[in-house]
Amino acid sequence: MSEIYFVRHGQASLGAKDYDQLSELGQQQARWLGEHYRQRGLSFDRVITGDMRRHKQTLAGIEEGLGQSFESTIDAGFNEFHFRPIMSMYARRKNPDADVPRTAREFFGILRGTMRAWIDGELDAEIAQHDASKGGKTETWLDFNQRVGHAIDAARQGERGERVLVVSSGGPKALSMKKIMGLSDDAAIELMMQIRNTSTTRFNYNAERISLAAFNLLPHLEQGDRHDSITIV
Repeated sequence: MSEIYFVRHGQASLGAKDYDQLSELGQQQARWLGEHYRQRGLSFDRVITGDMRRHKQTLAGIEEGLGQSFESTIDAGFNEFHFRPIMSMYARRKNPDADVPRTAREFFGILRGTMRAWIDGELDAEIAQHDASKGGKTETWLDFNQRVGHAIDAARQGERGERVLVVSSGGPKALSMKKIMGLSDDAAIELMMQIRNTSTTRFNYNAERISLAAFNLLPHLEQGDRHDSITIV
C-alpha cells in the first residue's frame, strides 16, 4: 500500500491584516513535526502543497526539522476556501457592521452556522452580489468539494508503495475524509471543527481503493511541555 501523510498548516495569523502567514508558534510547530518525522526515520517520495503562503512556510519548517529538502509540486486544489467573504456575509446578517472574526472564540462561534448557510445555498444571493461588485468568483460548496476531490485523486497517481506528503488546510483535509469515507456534509463540518494545526492524517491507498489509517495525530506536540502549543486556529 502507498501512504498519504496529510498535514494541516501551522498556526496562521488570525486577526492580522494578512491571515496567510504563519505565526512564530506556527513555524515552531512545523519544525517540531519535521523533527518528529526525522526521529521516526521518515522520508517522502513525493511532496505536494497548496499554493498558499502558509502551506509553503509549513513545508519549509518541516524540511528544517527533518534536515531534508524536497522537490515539491503545487496543486491549488488543496487550497482552503476563501472564508473571509463568506464569514462576513453570514456575520452581517445579524450585525450590518460585523467584520471577519479576529479571535479563535469568535471564529469558531460562527463557523458552524456559516458552513451550514453556505452548504444550504442561503448565501447565494450575497455571493452573487459580492462577485459582481468585486469581479471575482466565490466558490460554492459543490465547487469546493469537486476541486478537493480532484486534488486527492491526483495525489494518488504515482508509483506503487510511495509515501506522499500533502501540506494543506483544515477544509481540504475534512473534505478529503468526506470523499474517502462517504461522509455527510454535517460530518465534514464537525471534522473541520476538530483539525489541529500541523496535525497529520494518514491515508493508505492502492490502485483500487483508499482508506483512512489515522486522524489528527499530534505526537510532536503531545510531549514534555508542548501541550500549550496545540492550536486549532
